[in-house]
Amino acid sequence: MYHAPTDKRCKPQAWNLSDDLGQVEYIFSDKTGTLTQNVMEFRQCSIRGKVYGEIVGDDEPDRAAELRRTMDARISQFFENPYRQGETTTFLDTAVYDDLELDSTQARAVIEFFTVLAVCHTVISSTPDPARPQYIEYKAQSPDEAALVATARDVGFVFLRRDKEYVYCSFMGQDQRFQLLATLEFTSARKRMSVVVRREDGRIMLLSKGADSVIMERIRANQERLRQATLDDLELFANHGLRTLCLGYRILDEAEYRAWKRDYDRAMASLGDRESEVEEACGRIERGLQLIGGTAIEDKLQDGVPATIAQLALAGIKLWVLTGDKTETAINIGYSCNLLNNDMQLVVVKADDHDSTREQLERALREFGDTHADLSYAGGGGGVMAGVAAKSPGSWRR
Repeated sequence: MYHAPTDKRCKPQAWNLSDDLGQVEYIFSDKTGTLTQNVMEFRQCSIRGKVYGEIVGDDEPDRAAELRRTMDARISQFFENPYRQGETTTFLDTAVYDDLELDSTQARAVIEFFTVLAVCHTVISSTPDPARPQYIEYKAQSPDEAALVATARDVGFVFLRRDKEYVYCSFMGQDQRFQLLATLEFTSARKRMSVVVRREDGRIMLLSKGADSVIMERIRANQERLRQATLDDLELFANHGLRTLCLGYRILDEAEYRAWKRDYDRAMASLGDRESEVEEACGRIERGLQLIGGTAIEDKLQDGVPATIAQLALAGIKLWVLTGDKTETAINIGYSCNLLNNDMQLVVVKADDHDSTREQLERALREFGDTHADLSYAGGGGGVMAGVAAKSPGSWRR
């Protein structure tokens, strides 16, 4: 074992560790932050059914630099954005500004999209260098959220700071202030977060972002074409291994907001089943959303992960990876890190309860058999499908 950056080699002091490693048969691993760098980069987005964002590889630095220069020049023609950190931004597409210049439905959708990114979050801003007050850094509970807010800043929808009552922003060079009326925080059970804000013109808005499965079931009727176009784009992003979120909003009238706020405050102060009461109150307001679009964020693999997993497979070690990604994203990451390969039968099991999971697993075993001798009931000779040619990666089943 050799570590090139420090020019050091492994010096074994005892063989006990090697003996222990030789007994390992299964490895259970998380994905984010273990196989991946946990460094999120905003790559693409879908707004009102239109995809924005150029995909630039790590081996194309000249193209990335040229796209950044083009975007900087395009922004300067449109408005001043002294907060933009153009040298590090990963969202590259001048088409956003082409649409923003027009007085059109698409322009309004772009504004609504980046408004949600700039306002719907719990990020804390800071200016670490007093000599550079326009250099803003963001601290967030998750790197995904920081990446979303940073991209909105670089596009021109800048989150400046917050206090207990207001969120202060600068949108395309114009100062904006949103009164923060309520924050419905993200949880693993909710799979979404929302904020209720009052704009300077007096309108009350609910801004939401979350998993597509959660947001899509809360959008208002008569959006089928937009819903399908957005889902198609999100599937395209997921097939490229990108993490996706959906965005939506809703305008509230004063009476509805005040009635809901009374119920929400009562739920927050409950001494009984507070969690379920709060969730019920949130569910009543997070409905009838206008769908805006979706985001696509990349979390790159750590150096050496594919080679390491390939070596573990050669040693006969079985690797299980836990992830909360969409199925298509998980499959793409599986191939890119060598967890999956073209010689494998790929079976997708989707179920909501124990019985359905067992039924799907048993059906898969009956159809595909068990090609692992150590797991087979057929006395070490493989399962009933032993020797059958593997299907292509595109033939996996839902």
